[in-house]
Amino acid sequence: MSRSMMRTAALAAVVLLAAGCAADDQDATGTEHGPPPALYEAARTYQEAAARGDWRTACTATTARRQGGSLERCLDSHHDPAPAPEATADSSPPPTIEPPRYADGSTPAPRETRPADGPTRASTGPVSATDAQPAPASGEHPAGYAVLVTYTVTWPGKPASTTRRALRLVQEDGAWRVDQLADLHPGETSLLSALGGRS
Repeated sequence: MSRSMMRTAALAAVVLLAAGCAADDQDATGTEHGPPPALYEAARTYQEAAARGDWRTACTATTARRQGGSLERCLDSHHDPAPAPEATADSSPPPTIEPPRYADGSTPAPRETRPADGPTRASTGPVSATDAQPAPASGEHPAGYAVLVTYTVTWPGKPASTTRRALRLVQEDGAWRVDQLADLHPGETSLLSALGGRS
């Protein structure tokens, strides 16, 4: 074997060794094999804060678009509304509001409301975040990841129910933030379809 052929073979061996090390490094960090772990943490942080009514944390975990332009606007939108004035004999009835509808024509189950003398909110179980998948841009929502969050809701004296929610997370200012959410109705499995049909 000539000297130049030996040099070429040695160089090829070094290149292959370096490529193998790089592949091992990618496997160790997981950057090439699925969504980053920070994505799931961001989804859990948002949902846990929203469930306990910590809107400062929840709003901070959302994009400026979802905040309505600023953190202050997001916080203002989550304050309890002023109580409705009592009806008088000469007041007109409130307008009828049609419930929202899913793409298949069904309507979501009504949300549980608190009785006047009952607890201020239901208790929620641990939040799990799973099934992240790339989500292409849709309308005003940029491309990111769709993540499924699941948790239980229990009102006193009632059986627990499970809530499944699709979140769209996008990168903004170097962090993963919630830009869109959609509750999944029973039997619905496609996160992208749920997010695609709702704002």
